[in-house]
Amino acid sequence: MSKTNKILGLKSLKVKYNGRYVGTLAMMKNGMIAFSYDDSWLEEGFAISPFSLPLEKRVFVPTKNYFGGLFGVFADSLPDAWGRLLLDRFLLEKNIDRDITVLDRLAMVGQSGMGALEYEPDYKISETSDIHDLDYLAKECGKILKTEHSSDLDSIFKMAGSSGG
Repeated sequence: MSKTNKILGLKSLKVKYNGRYVGTLAMMKNGMIAFSYDDSWLEEGFAISPFSLPLEKRVFVPTKNYFGGLFGVFADSLPDAWGRLLLDRFLLEKNIDRDITVLDRLAMVGQSGMGALEYEPDYKISETSDIHDLDYLAKECGKILKTEHSSDLDSIFKMAGSSGG
């Protein structure tokens, strides 16, 4: 049984570029993620995905569910397969249901994702010490792949980098 956690079930998220507010992502009832540009971004910004999200004042909704309800430009910020595995193990260790929303996952990416986009609120992963022994790191990664417990999961997750992997 998983414990409830205040970060689960996020319904909206701010998108930023170089510290500037681009727009808002919002969860729809059907699980798709809508996006709209902020008025100030419409005046001075650019289309962050010219074909899917032209610079227009409207609510954009993906027509297909290819990326968990997200537009590709936002899905690109999510961790790769290894990063997702690390995140899922991290959530399990913290007694958080890994079936969190993609908005929760983007909030965990926060300012450390691939590319220039940042997400708020930024759910900070706990600060950890760096691991400098590569043999030890390889052994701990092997444990994770075998679904064994690693006492340094927080550190490995943090070291996974911006791709989460």
